[in-house]
Amino acid sequence: MPNVLTDRVAVAEKYSLLDEYVIMVVKAGNVIDFASGSPDPRLFPKEEVRELAQRVINEHGVEAFSYPPPLGLRKLRNAIKSLLTELGVSIPGSKVAITSGAVRAVELVSTLLLNEKSGAVAEEPTYLQALYPLYVVGREVKYIKLKNYKYLNTASLAKVLREPHIKIYYTVPTGHNPTGATFSSSIRGEVAELVREHDVLTIEDDVYRTVLGGEAPEPISAICARHSHPYVYLGSLSKVLAPGFRIAYMLIPEGLFPHIRAIASNALTLSPLNMLMAYEAIRSGFLIKRIRELSREFKERMKTLKDSLMDYMPDCASWNENAEGYYIFIKVKGVNMIKIFNDVLRAGVGYVPGDAFLYNSADDETARLCIARPNTEEIPEGVKKLAKVIKDKVNLN
Repeated sequence: MPNVLTDRVAVAEKYSLLDEYVIMVVKAGNVIDFASGSPDPRLFPKEEVRELAQRVINEHGVEAFSYPPPLGLRKLRNAIKSLLTELGVSIPGSKVAITSGAVRAVELVSTLLLNEKSGAVAEEPTYLQALYPLYVVGREVKYIKLKNYKYLNTASLAKVLREPHIKIYYTVPTGHNPTGATFSSSIRGEVAELVREHDVLTIEDDVYRTVLGGEAPEPISAICARHSHPYVYLGSLSKVLAPGFRIAYMLIPEGLFPHIRAIASNALTLSPLNMLMAYEAIRSGFLIKRIRELSREFKERMKTLKDSLMDYMPDCASWNENAEGYYIFIKVKGVNMIKIFNDVLRAGVGYVPGDAFLYNSADDETARLCIARPNTEEIPEGVKKLAKVIKDKVNLN
């Protein structure tokens, strides 16, 4: 196999490691699933979606089964803007583009802005699957390690942004995946200033704002927009409507819109039926109500997870006490979380070892716990089982 293909395969394997762990947990069956980031199917609004589908067919007819516009139906794009306003996001002068998932949006932006001479930067740990398009199209992806898996070091970011080939900064500043960190308003302001100073575009992946019910600081993109600096703001309905709808969105400056549309025209990946159902969910007020309800549910699950970690985990374990959204990233000193993965799985609990989120650095003492699937009754039971395996390993050592 040619070296270039060998390198690509090796990178693809690393970027897909998260899926491999989740698949192992799903295949195990009958486990408390802290691994999957897919929403709890028990919370899926089946009756409401059935009604939405019927309404779309009755009111929109053949439009639901026609070819889609490359960047989504105009009525849905306008509805997304209205929904974001209710969630505290206002980026004047922006245009909305609909994509089949947030990674598709990253792919479109990468194709437009990167080449073999330019690169990107992201936090570490991070959601590596979203970065694969940046790697494939560009020269490289550099990483800035979050301090204590909690804080963005803006001095480290500034150092990387000074490199002239860096053109994109990918960030998850709200309910960060996998650490659960939310960057403060002051940090966001510093980031916006740095990307303006070094002429770098920010891809702000703000998918977890909806999980928090909109309770998060102003987006970095909004600050950039006020200073006429380009940005890409990403969001998704996957966590609050259904992942199978494959509806994500990006807000971009008007000047970028025709270029993104031209690239998107090569592959019509959107479903008019799904887009019209999402439109009706927003227009009717159902979706904002559901977002508020889910936000309360997940805040309670996160509180339960933190309380359970405090109750059951040994002193050698640490985590971000201020984590919010879906995730907590734990570090257990002296315990290899990759090696005990199968032991924990046999005990009836699944998680994702931290190496699925680390590319340049290694830390086998880390793991991501996600509260998307387990409820407030299952979370304490799962943490108790996990802690028992960890304590047994600590005692053996």
